[in-house]
Parts: sequence; structure tokens; C-alpha cells
Amino acid sequence: MPVNIDHKKAEEIILKAHRGTCSKSDEITMGIKTVLCGTHKTYKYILVNGILAKASNNDANPIALQAGAPLSGAFDARSLCHKILVPFERDFLKNILGGSNEPFLNKPARFTHISKDNAVRKGKDKETLLLLIKMFSAIKTSEEAKEYLACVFAVLQEQIKEANKTFESVCNYSPELIEIYEFSLLFTSKSFEGETSAIIVGSLELLLHLYIEGSYTVKTHKVNQSGASSKEVGDIDIYSDGEFYYSIEVKDKNFNEYDVEHAFNKVLHNHGKKAAFIYGTKAEFNEEAIFKKTKEFEKNGLFVLIQDINSHIRNILFRLPDCTKQDFIKSLITTSESVNCKEQTKEWMVQLFSELQWESK
Repeated sequence: MPVNIDHKKAEEIILKAHRGTCSKSDEITMGIKTVLCGTHKTYKYILVNGILAKASNNDANPIALQAGAPLSGAFDARSLCHKILVPFERDFLKNILGGSNEPFLNKPARFTHISKDNAVRKGKDKETLLLLIKMFSAIKTSEEAKEYLACVFAVLQEQIKEANKTFESVCNYSPELIEIYEFSLLFTSKSFEGETSAIIVGSLELLLHLYIEGSYTVKTHKVNQSGASSKEVGDIDIYSDGEFYYSIEVKDKNFNEYDVEHAFNKVLHNHGKKAAFIYGTKAEFNEEAIFKKTKEFEKNGLFVLIQDINSHIRNILFRLPDCTKQDFIKSLITTSESVNCKEQTKEWMVQLFSELQWESK
């Protein structure tokens, strides 16, 4: 009978492992390094995905590739990889595994499970397949899997460092922007009823307008109460020379075209020039209906933007000149105070400062 992998739990585990340290040194860690340093990209994904599955559910069998595999502990490996590992690799690992959007569509991952009988080229590929089976069979508990997952990231981080050296002579961007991006993704991985997303978007908006010529004011309002005051339009309102300019609505949950319509209508009613609707990575919506609603407002002369929060964060950071973490922290604190955020949200922020070792910098 197949087992279920809780994707939210898996996301929390992979984030924690990424920030952890490797405490193992044995045949399995040697095998992990062999596979990750090899040339077979699909097996790299299978390795990381399998260990993540075992770390997320003790009953999961990492040898499985499909929920219909004829073995105990089978699970939907493709779904876990596509929804958790692929975006994590893109956001945190600089596509070091290979940057594939759908690695489990490749031939080696189309079997129901990995087996010595799987069709594979002889030589290194066959050796890697057998090594995967041996390692997966040796990891008995989810706690062990969590420890080995941290070792996976230790190897990958070393590979990322080596890859970066290749571009040191031609690439001269501020590493602090990368650190701010990492913090933003980690911070918004927990919602606290939408507060983290609103705080990050508001903080970056505040930071951006410090560098834009002109007199701008950025006001981030208490979450889930936009419009409660006659002076509030959206979650984040931007004023130019004291006049309302545009608004940003932030949703980290499912939404529909009527939510978009309500947000944009408030901007039109207040004579705004632009409107943005930023949504969380897990939010679900009808793309066709939202696109249609967007076109209606554009015909009425409102310039609109609908974008997922990770892309929005990257775009803002791309437009920022080199800035310091201290500037970012100041904008975080200012925005957190303006929304009067929960104590849990503040504690989560402080925890990340500590885990990322920002306190000593």
C-alpha cells in the first residue's frame, strides 16, 4: 500500500537540512559524494528525492519511484520532486543538480522503482544504480535520513562554491543581495496568517524607494485589514509627493478573480496609476479567469501586475543597487512595526537572524 509524503513537512525538513551540518562519515556519505560528483543528473535527483522522502515519512521506501511500485512504502516520487525539490534547487542551490524542471520524466526515473534489472548502460551508470539501491536499503529511519540529507547539502554547497570560482573574474555583484534573497525565501516559508509575505514585500518596496529619485512614502498596513481605514487601499500603499500612486495586494492563500477585482477596484476608486497582486507559491487560482479579469482593468487604463512572490522578490532585488543587510534589516523592522505583527512572527525573524549568523555581521 502506498504511503503519503506531506509536502509541507518535506519543505520544512529540506530547509532545516540545508541550514544544518553533516554529522556523518561512513560508506553512505561516501556514496552520496560519489553520486553527486558523478555525471548522471537523473540519479542525482533520485538520490536527494529518495532521502528527502524517507526523512519526511519513516514508512517511505526511497527505492520507489512511483506510488504503484510493487513494494512496501511506495510513494509518488515525481510529485515530491516536482513540487518540493525542483523549486528548492532553483531558489537555493543555483540549479547545481542540473536545473531540470521535470527530472522524473527522464528514462531512468520512469520505472516503478529502482532495481538492478532496470535497463541502464553498463559501466558507471550501472554502478551508480547499484550504489543507490545499496544506500537506500541501508537508511533505516527518518532520523538517519535527516542526518544524511544534511550531508547531501554539504556536498552540494562545496560544488556551488567551486562553480562560482569559474565566474569570479567576470561576475561582480553583491553577495549580500543573494543573502537577502535567501532570508526572504526562508522567512516566507512560514506564513503566520500572511504576515511574513506582506512584511517581505513591504520591506523590499520600502528599500527600493529609498533609491528612487523623488519623494515617495511606502505604507504597509496590518495584514488582512486593508481597506479597514479610509486611508488604506491595499496591503501596501505607495504615495508620490503625498498623493496616492499605487497599491500592492499580497495573498499567500488561494484566490479567485473576484479577489483581484476587489483589490484593483479600490485602486481605481482612489485614482491610482498602477496595481499589483502578489501571491504565495502555494496559492491556487484559475489562470484563465485571472487573465481575463486583468485584461478588463487594462482596458480601463490601469497598469497591473500579477506575480508569484518569489519572482517578485528576485525582480526587486535585481533592481536594487548594492545594499547592505543592515539596510534590509532596518526596513524589516520598520515594516514589522507598521503592521504590528504577531510575537511568533518576530520570533521567527530573530531565529533566522541567528541561524543565518546575521547577528555577528
